[in-house]
Amino acid sequence: MEKKQLTHSLTRRFYYLPLIFLFIASLGSGCKKSSQPDPCDGVLNEGMPTQVGLIFLDGQTGENILLTKSIDTAAITITPGPIDLKRGVIVKQPGAPMYGALVFAIADTKEGVFKYKIDIINAGSATLSYTGREEKTTDKCKAYYISITDPKIEDHPFTVSRTGSRIVFKITL
Repeated sequence: MEKKQLTHSLTRRFYYLPLIFLFIASLGSGCKKSSQPDPCDGVLNEGMPTQVGLIFLDGQTGENILLTKSIDTAAITITPGPIDLKRGVIVKQPGAPMYGALVFAIADTKEGVFKYKIDIINAGSATLSYTGREEKTTDKCKAYYISITDPKIEDHPFTVSRTGSRIVFKITL
């Protein structure tokens, strides 16, 4: 009989103990202070890469060489190779903003002077150069960006126009 009272008193004494531990655990996890979240965490802060469009014009007729001679990208070599493309893309959709242009992305993630030599079999070549310059911003998620300045074709007469992240050259060969 004494044994039964002992177990009964222990059960009664520790009956609320699991509930007390559960209550303390829930309060402990709810009272943790966290550091301020980083406002730049998870923000994709990269813009479109700068695209260059090269429209090659015949010096005598004024016609677009890439379209009139039906030049394929296999006949074009760009040295050093642009980002993700070995030869660029020729835009052949009438009405497109860069219709008849050889389009490729250029390096706009580093400072410095850059040059690309574009060779087209049976048509000619041109050398594109530009300067990448670091510009500071007030955005704390992106302290600077690279600005493309002084884009030019070194060995032929040209005109240049710029729209957003696109630079279009009309080059007379």
